[in-house]
Amino acid sequence: MATAECQISKSTAVHALLDLLEQRKTRRFGCGMELPAGPLRYQSTVPPIPLSPEETRYLLYAGVGETGRHLADMQYARQPGREDGQGMAIMNFQGRTAASACAANTTKLFLSNDEGVYFAGSVSHPNNGIPPELVPLQQGRLKIPRQLPYMLSFNQWYTNRPGTLYILPVTEVARVYLNLLLVLLSEEYGYFFVDSDNGNSGCGLDNFRRSRGGHLHDDPATNRVMTLRDLDTAISDTAIQEQGMVCQNMFLMAQAIGLGGGIQSVGSGRHLLGLEPQIFPGLGFHFSKSHVSGVRANPMGIPHLWEGPCPPFVSSIEDAVLNLVDSKFGASGIYTNPASRPWATQESRSHIASYDPRAIDAVIHFCKYVYKTYGRFPAHTDAFKTVIAFQAHHLDVAFYDKFYPGESVPQTHRDHHMAWHQGVQAAEPSSSSVQEGVHP
Repeated sequence: MATAECQISKSTAVHALLDLLEQRKTRRFGCGMELPAGPLRYQSTVPPIPLSPEETRYLLYAGVGETGRHLADMQYARQPGREDGQGMAIMNFQGRTAASACAANTTKLFLSNDEGVYFAGSVSHPNNGIPPELVPLQQGRLKIPRQLPYMLSFNQWYTNRPGTLYILPVTEVARVYLNLLLVLLSEEYGYFFVDSDNGNSGCGLDNFRRSRGGHLHDDPATNRVMTLRDLDTAISDTAIQEQGMVCQNMFLMAQAIGLGGGIQSVGSGRHLLGLEPQIFPGLGFHFSKSHVSGVRANPMGIPHLWEGPCPPFVSSIEDAVLNLVDSKFGASGIYTNPASRPWATQESRSHIASYDPRAIDAVIHFCKYVYKTYGRFPAHTDAFKTVIAFQAHHLDVAFYDKFYPGESVPQTHRDHHMAWHQGVQAAEPSSSSVQEGVHP
């Protein structure tokens, strides 16, 4: 029977989460904003109030905070005649506040506020006294043209305005792609891919067909034959779903703090990354042009800050594959040293086998085909993507009191300035900075 203390603890935790979920609503109107027309026409009478370093720290931790090692409770050794292995799809043992496909943790955050644009590196627990590692990219707020396709029309009136914290999650799709290829082209999975844009070519995998003595199921009746386009879409969707979880975590934290804001779709994510710097520089990603006519350029990373796994940041696409294998099973790989694993018992420190050489060879052949045929990797989805954003700001409560019932603004938001700014009210803008964690 549960003790009274356990029942109280359970009740407190459950009800706190229920309250956050019930009160979670996008509240777009912040201090200093204006809705110029329509039934909600309103001009804020208080100046913008930037977020404090403490508020920023809590939001970043909710999104991508480090939580120690995750459990990695997977099946690592395939049983004879069964399809239940491939636990080594896990890419690292570092846990974070948001779930990530294959524990890849390949979604990172870029911040824009009144002071500048920053890249968020390591983010530890807000209470441990270590500020987030923030790398400055430019001075002043990220300049996004308030026009289509760069910013969606219904977001233009309030997005990235003075006083707001605008956060863009960016996901490194290519690294997850390479990792999942090692799973899909293993003997256990044995998928086969065809390029429907190139006469149903076997994507460099013809020598691995089962019909030719290989290990890949090239008979469509097995339901393990996919088109290259379908593969690209499936892996991209798998990787970027992390962005939604990161933003939802920050949304719930903003609700708990008493901040306004919410999640929004971005306009042209490729332009936000830096596709056409002559229009606006975006985040400064390097776009590699394809040698194949009609194939679009591919964002490959930011030199010396966040470099992707593929050329031009490695010498060849083959090296990209081998580097990933080495990160797991090389001399310093996460599976090589038993002490790096999260498990406590001696039994759990037994050897974990690397990928079958045939799987590695198949992945290399596939990647070489894609790179030769399309002049980029992946072929039909980008190596880095951003599709949604999160914004946090201080609410202008007077707007909601004018147009909505009183309960539309929770007490947490009404008490926010007393709780987080030592009683400074909305009419008295507080100083703001994220500088305490900035690294040059």
